[in-house]
Order: sequence, then C-alpha cells, then structure tokens
Amino acid sequence: MPTNVPPQYREAEERYRQASTIQAKIASLQEMLAIMPKHKGTDHLKAQLRSRLSRLMADLEQSSSKGKGSGRIEPFSMPKEGGGRATLIGPTNVGKSLLLNKSTGAKSRVGAYELSTIEPVPGMLIYEDVPIQLVDTPPISNPSTQGRLYGLLRNTDVFVIVLDLSMDASEQAKDVSFALEQWGFRMLGRGEAPPEDDPWLNKPTIIVANKADIPGALDQYMLIEESFGDTYPVIMASAEENVGFDEMSEEVFEALKVIRVYTKSPRIKVEDYVPTEPLVLPIGATVIEAAQGVHKEIGQGLKYAVLWGESGKFDGQHVGRSHQLSDRDIIELHT
Repeated sequence: MPTNVPPQYREAEERYRQASTIQAKIASLQEMLAIMPKHKGTDHLKAQLRSRLSRLMADLEQSSSKGKGSGRIEPFSMPKEGGGRATLIGPTNVGKSLLLNKSTGAKSRVGAYELSTIEPVPGMLIYEDVPIQLVDTPPISNPSTQGRLYGLLRNTDVFVIVLDLSMDASEQAKDVSFALEQWGFRMLGRGEAPPEDDPWLNKPTIIVANKADIPGALDQYMLIEESFGDTYPVIMASAEENVGFDEMSEEVFEALKVIRVYTKSPRIKVEDYVPTEPLVLPIGATVIEAAQGVHKEIGQGLKYAVLWGESGKFDGQHVGRSHQLSDRDIIELHT
C-alpha cells in the first residue's frame, strides 16, 4: 500500500471494507480508482483494484462469458477528462444519445426504441475554452446496468436530468428523482453546496427539457419550469434542431464551481500573450495549487508568481504561494 494516498482514499477503502452489497463495493472501488494519485508507485495497487472491480462486475451481471483474463476495460469506470464530468440521466428514449452526439460530436447509438444505449458513452462539451466531459448513460430504469451506473454517478460532478417534452415530463422528473433518492443521491439546487464530508452522494443538478421541436412542447416546458424552476436550472432544448446547447454548457460550467487560470512563460510579454488551454481549478484555488497542476516539480520549487487579473491589486503584482486566484487570472510562475 503506498503511503502517499490522500485521506479521501482511506475513507473510500473503509467504505469498501464495510460494504454489504456488490453495488456498494463497486462504487467504493471506482471512488478509490478516481482518487488514487497517478504515478508508478500506485500501478500495482491500481491493477489489484481493477481486478477486484472486474470480478464484482462479473458477479453483478451473473455472466460466465467474460473471463478474468479477457482484458476488457470496464466502460462504467472510465477516467474523468477535461474540467469535470456531467452525466446525462433519464428514462429510456428521451433523446440523451442524440443530445450527446449533437452537442459534443461523440458517437452514441441513437434509436427510437427502448434501451438503445447499453453502456456509457463520453463526449467533450466545450464551454468557451473549457472542455467538459459529458457522458450518455443507459436508462436509469434498466435493472441490468443499475449497479454499474450507481458507481459512475458517484464519480460524476454534475447531474443533467434529460426529460422528453413530447410526453408527461413532470412524471418523468419525479421518476428519475425517486430512483436517485432510492440510491441515496441528493439533487442539489442552484447555488446549493454539497457537504464537505460527503460530496459523492450530493450532486448539483440541471434539468434539460428535450424535444422542444415537438408540437405541444412549450406547454410541457412551462409545467416543468413551474414545478422545478425555482430550485434547478431548467433548459428548453432540442437535440434535433441544435437548440439549448450553449445554455446547457454554461449551466454545467457554473455548477462545476471551477475557475480558469492561464499560465504565461516569462519569455512572452503579457501584451503578446493569448490565453489558451487554461488550468481548471476549484473555486478558491491558490497559486501553489496552480503550479502543482502544471507540474509537481514546479510546485515544489515555486518561489512566487507574477499575476494579471481580478485577484490582484494591480497587473504585474508579485504574489506568494498561498494567494487565492480568480477566474481568468494569468500567472507567470517563478522557481
């Protein structure tokens, strides 16, 4: 066991030991894999955890066709990418797959029949200059994938509930909410922060009311807005007509509670610098956290940073390692 795993890993490990169901064990293992630092010292442990996860998945599905040595990657434990993960959740045939395909360019199977999506499919949603992982999932009501979906949802940052405006969208919303509550999840409303000791079951939530191009959709949308609009962001969208994607991207970014920080080389004058490919950090992040995000060695040797942006008193200010950064700050790191 490596000695440099964070406290959150130890807590997830203890939940794994105490878990009484396969689903709970799977969720804890996925949590451990997501938290584990990425370096050579953890490679052996990571392989052990993936092996346990593979066996539990096989037990859950009661399938004898997938041997232990198949080497197949478990799609429900995909790594996070980009500035965070938002996961599309909803009943069958509400348009999640088309929404993913049109908003990200990913290739999730689309079909006008139940259970056309049987595994999660990731895509990259772009908000301004921030890539955000958007994941399409099987219907929440599908018993054969519920245990595996539970683990994926624990490791997501934002829930995006997708509803079909051509049907009773309010009833769909209640069904999804009930299913998530049964699994112990709590849907956080606009501006509501998750408790620090348990972010895994408390998720910021956005509602996307899809199929706005269908006759009668506006009436359904108004009912959804009336029922949920005071608590959650509610977006009227049409995956078919590419409507609502910008609003969805902005709401997801806001829900992630992150900032963008740009790093500039001392060799480039600030007036010539074009900010691109920001570091995406939690709100409240400091200069040392940004430096560590660039490279661990830079973080270790950091002396100070030169700052341009809202968190400084003036442009070009020298700031220390503990200086708290703001969105769109530009920093020049000096070791």
